[in-house]
Amino acid sequence: MSRSLPAVQGFFYGPTIPVADRPPVILVAHGGPTSAVYPVYNPQIQFWCQRGFAVAEVNYRGSSGFGRRFRLSLANHWGEFDVQDMARAAGYLSKEGRVDGDRVFVQGRSAGGYTVLMAVIETDCFVAGASLFGVTDPRRLRTMTHRFESGYLDWLLGAPEDQPERWHARTPRHHADRIRTPVIFFQGGQDRVVVPEQTRTMVESMKAAGHSPELHWFEDEAHGFRKPENLAAMLEWLNSFYRRHSRKANDCL
Repeated sequence: MSRSLPAVQGFFYGPTIPVADRPPVILVAHGGPTSAVYPVYNPQIQFWCQRGFAVAEVNYRGSSGFGRRFRLSLANHWGEFDVQDMARAAGYLSKEGRVDGDRVFVQGRSAGGYTVLMAVIETDCFVAGASLFGVTDPRRLRTMTHRFESGYLDWLLGAPEDQPERWHARTPRHHADRIRTPVIFFQGGQDRVVVPEQTRTMVESMKAAGHSPELHWFEDEAHGFRKPENLAAMLEWLNSFYRRHSRKANDCL
């Protein structure tokens, strides 16, 4: 990787069943976005590994646990540095021969879903993306959240009155026409963090741009799905979605 950039840290899980060649990989962008992922048992990761997928959870710049400078580096760069690091992780795993570079998927929930959408807007690295109750309009989120959270968004993107162009550039809803890959959305109807209108508006914007996004709505779920039957349904729809879509991802290598 480039010497001018800090190393990307993460955890790689290979398939637990025999595969004929290099496996497809799901790159997972954690939420937060200044939280982190850790090497703990995750049954959803095991779901993918038992079906022939590899999974890579990525601690992109801004993640906690790698020093103050690393965490603070995301200030004003949300939707930029996290996207770059997801792409770098994809390229590294493919070059190392750990995964099939033609079948690299990106997935995230909440703030991670925002990273997914910015990644499929700004790069050609991923064959498809999955946004699980992801942020699609940071400014709308800012107007509806509490004061602490709104200040956090200003730290991530700058004050909107001072950086209107940056906020526009990093609002996925405004750039639906630039998405070149299939995207699947999952949304809870009772979500009070990323309100349902965010996902609904993003899907409508993609349809208006000539795309065919896939939306799965769970009226009885809030921010983060809890009911076992809904979690199982989500995994099965994701599995079907990932298996249907494949294309070249070599532009990030």
